[in-house]
Amino acid sequence: MNRAKMVFLLLVSGKIGLLGREFKRRLYSNERSLCLRRDLDIPFETPAAKLAIEIRPLHETDVGELLDVHDEGIPGKAVKDRVQRKLFLPEKVPVCYVAVTEDGSPAFMQWLMAATENEKIQEYFCGGVPVLNEDEGLLEFGFTLEKYRGLRIMPHAISEIAKKGRDFGAKYIITFVPEKNIPSLKGCKRAGFSPYMVRVARWRWFRRRCQFKMLPPGTPFSFDSYPAAEPVPSSTNEKFS
Repeated sequence: MNRAKMVFLLLVSGKIGLLGREFKRRLYSNERSLCLRRDLDIPFETPAAKLAIEIRPLHETDVGELLDVHDEGIPGKAVKDRVQRKLFLPEKVPVCYVAVTEDGSPAFMQWLMAATENEKIQEYFCGGVPVLNEDEGLLEFGFTLEKYRGLRIMPHAISEIAKKGRDFGAKYIITFVPEKNIPSLKGCKRAGFSPYMVRVARWRWFRRRCQFKMLPPGTPFSFDSYPAAEPVPSSTNEKFS
């Protein structure tokens, strides 16, 4: 159903080229993402953004401002980002937080999920993320509105959102970033996250198999590629990625 909805939203937004690229990607491709982790027991000073922002839960009125797929001039990748988040909203997995400016305008959004949501997380992502331990939380679907990019809102926001893991007893917060997404990797580094594991995803005929591989403790940040070791059990069939 989510695949059908994604196709429909991409079609109505006029992004036929993006739909074609998604088709090819799911037919045959290999992808690597880096799992980053932050230890909430280690003191860390939140990096400052270039403008004043406040973190609060998502309001219904924020959705239109953040996730309008009909905004003129937005690139195909931004349409896909919006569609993915619009499709996740009906799952009602808590909590989606937003960073808002002084005038209340939403600039950034991201979910922070607890281990108590493991059933929903695994049902939705179908093994695209590991089952969370009781002391872990997952940051997923971060998105900065285009006009606010370059203002260091993301590292400030995810640093503050990660701290909210304490509310449900988390010690560690993990998040996944595609290995080629250098701006997001740098933002996570500034927010206190460190390399933890690698996710290797292989699409073959619209089925995805994921393998998680632990990185040695203390692995430094690299913006090229990471070694892989100590495989964790694999999984298959994510609804979308």
